[in-house]
Amino acid sequence: MKKFALLLLLVSAVACLQQTVHQKTTFLDRYNFDEVWDATIKAVYDIKFTVDSVDRESGFISALRGQDVLQSAPPRLSILISDLDGKVFIDCKVLQREQFFDLLGHGNRTIRNLLSALNTNLNQSHRGR
Repeated sequence: MKKFALLLLLVSAVACLQQTVHQKTTFLDRYNFDEVWDATIKAVYDIKFTVDSVDRESGFISALRGQDVLQSAPPRLSILISDLDGKVFIDCKVLQREQFFDLLGHGNRTIRNLLSALNTNLNQSHRGR
C-alpha cells in the first residue's frame, strides 16, 4: 500500500510539471495585415502582457505577463498573424508552464481578452479615418 501511495504521489508530481496550452485561431476579412499587426501589438499591452519578441516578416509576436500569485512561472502568449487570400488569420496560444489544470480558466480568458482588445483597437482605428 505504501508503494502504491508513493507511486501515485510521484505520478501526480510529474503531471503537475506539464504545460497547459490554450489555442484559438480566427480570421478577419475587413482589415489588412498592417492594421491587424498594429492593433494586435496594442492589444497585447492592453491586456497587461509585455512584448518580448517580434518578427513582422513572419507575423510572429511573443509576449510574457508577470507572475500571478498561484503560478510559479508566468504565462507566455504567442501570436502568429498571416495574410491569405484577403483574410488575415490570427493564431493565439497561451502557454502556462508548471500548471497541469487551469482551474480558473486563465488561459482561455487571456485569449478572449486579447481578441476583445484587438477588436476594440481595430474598430477605433477604422472610426478614426
